[in-house]
Amino acid sequence: MRPPGEETSGGPEPGARMLDAGPGAQEPGQGDRRGESGGRPHGGGRPAGGGGGGVHIGNMSGGAIATGAYGQATSYSYAAPPPQTDEATLALLDAVRALRADIRVLTATDETAAVDGELGEIEGEITRSGRAEAGRLARLRDRLEAGASAVGLLASATAVVQAAAQVLG
Repeated sequence: MRPPGEETSGGPEPGARMLDAGPGAQEPGQGDRRGESGGRPHGGGRPAGGGGGGVHIGNMSGGAIATGAYGQATSYSYAAPPPQTDEATLALLDAVRALRADIRVLTATDETAAVDGELGEIEGEITRSGRAEAGRLARLRDRLEAGASAVGLLASATAVVQAAAQVLG
């Protein structure tokens, strides 16, 4: 250990060991040295305190990622429908999920809650059995076609009506 006040070269203390020698690892003391660059490490770079690094995720199944001091991550995970689900029902499932996501931007009302509940039931039926009950689909289609609420004005509602018509035949 060096006596207090002794000049140092900024390098590690004698006998110091690197704990992490992975990519981007620094010798002890290297990360806090600052020069005349306004709080930036010697040689430019990013401001001290972190931030600005990129994140690349090649493939991820489930979960959510957030970076930065104020990062937030929200995960919407969806159950996969059975493999025997036909193309028209898969298109309906995609449309139902899109409309449910769009409904979240509307002011919550009894009508939006009721439509979201119906959509949730249909989504659940499709993911469990690969099919949606025809009566429920017809009621939802009629409700959305009537356009009596803000939900009926969403473009994704039109996609649900069209996909329901394909499934209903």
